[in-house]
Amino acid sequence: MEEAARLTESIKELLSGGREERLGQVLEDSYPADIATVLRELPVPERVHVFRLLPPTQAGAVLSELDDQTLLELVRALDEHEVSRILDRMPPDHVVEVVEELPKEQADKILDLMEEEKSEEVQELLEYPENTAGRLMAREFVAVHENATVAQAIEHIRKAATGDDHDHLVGLVPLHRLLTADPTIPVRAIRTEDVETVSVDTDQEEVARLVQRYNVIEVPVVDGSHRLLGTISVDDVIDVIHEEATEDIQRLGGVPGDETLLDPPEAVFTKRLIWRMINLGTAVLAASVIGLFETSIQALATLAVFMPIVASMGGIGTTQTATVVIRGIALGEMTSGVLRRVLWKEVWLAFMTSVANGLVLALIAYLWKGSWLLALILGVALIFTMVVAAVAGTLVPIALRAFQVDPAIASGVIITTFTDVFGFFSFLGLATLMMRFLL
Repeated sequence: MEEAARLTESIKELLSGGREERLGQVLEDSYPADIATVLRELPVPERVHVFRLLPPTQAGAVLSELDDQTLLELVRALDEHEVSRILDRMPPDHVVEVVEELPKEQADKILDLMEEEKSEEVQELLEYPENTAGRLMAREFVAVHENATVAQAIEHIRKAATGDDHDHLVGLVPLHRLLTADPTIPVRAIRTEDVETVSVDTDQEEVARLVQRYNVIEVPVVDGSHRLLGTISVDDVIDVIHEEATEDIQRLGGVPGDETLLDPPEAVFTKRLIWRMINLGTAVLAASVIGLFETSIQALATLAVFMPIVASMGGIGTTQTATVVIRGIALGEMTSGVLRRVLWKEVWLAFMTSVANGLVLALIAYLWKGSWLLALILGVALIFTMVVAAVAGTLVPIALRAFQVDPAIASGVIITTFTDVFGFFSFLGLATLMMRFLL
């Protein structure tokens, strides 16, 4: 990031000084990701000016690195013929990354202006569902017949996918094996036959899990007949991991998974409003529980002082448990076989930590208000709330997953409602039962 910051300052100085030739040299020596960071910070006119100084190949790499909003602003400011010429120089799978972020009308127009062969390849990839292996795969690969010799193969490839007479995938040959093998032996003698593959409709998260689990650097994509259609490289998988992790983190906070830092407010207004309205409804539900004990609160106002503590402790318990469980679901670790162990772990942690916290809270309540009974009620209510938070934080995400609802975006609101309702009910309910001893 320091390099990107220095590059930003350098480019701004060169722009203000009108030093076009030097600016071009600086851009040529810079990484596409750093240039993308610079473009995000420049006003649109200067952004366009800098982008037009890039060679077509480098410009394509920069487009692939831009965030959605900066990409849209830049493409709208450029001539569509310019964009199409740049996309013609890019691999089809990278073109897909750019085109799928554009409005359909503009995307169609740019595809029509591209070279016919490249445009057809891109459109074929776009036919696959979003977030699947078909969208990610690169169709430029070199396949050699399994009977070819090492000498024949090494002239053309660094890493080869090997096939039979019907283009079926029958193995992979890493570069180091080609370089160290006898040049006269057939490729089939050094191939790895046990190859992990995916189909075109495999979810991109599953592809990422496969790469992480087996430490492969390239995943072949095959059809139902095991014919090789394309490959997914580890750099694409890294992007997927980053994208999915970002999406999960944002959804845990009730933010749309596709929202970026620079999105205009009107673009995300509706999405945020929906979840805030849902949260408002659950807050009203929790408030209605408090309303059941309004008389008790009026008779003993001290109860209102401690209610936020109970709610806050339930909230942190919920957040900790749900975060671990949802991340486990995302990584494929949360299976039915480990559910009982996870539930026991979270309930045990909730009980033991709430006992420790309950003792501290009870002591504070006694020293503050001088009532040992109020202290006892607070301690018991805290234990009950934390255990409910652990159970809800474990089971609610799993239940949502079973109903095909993303647990990352819906769990927080539902679990918070559980803990607030049960927390207030236990605390105020116990206090009401013991009211005559408290007054």
